[in-house]
Amino acid sequence: MRVLFVLIVLANLWVYALGQGWLGARPDDAGRDSAAFKQELNADKVKIRP
Repeated sequence: MRVLFVLIVLANLWVYALGQGWLGARPDDAGRDSAAFKQELNADKVKIRP
């Protein structure tokens, strides 16, 4: 039972580290281009209505 508990704790730590990006690129960031977020395309055409 202790071995199972330790394995579950280690698996949780591994998944947490993966999600935080400690083991490389985060899975959520795969395929994203951060430079595209810094650009505003057609910003003058965006209208905000109340």
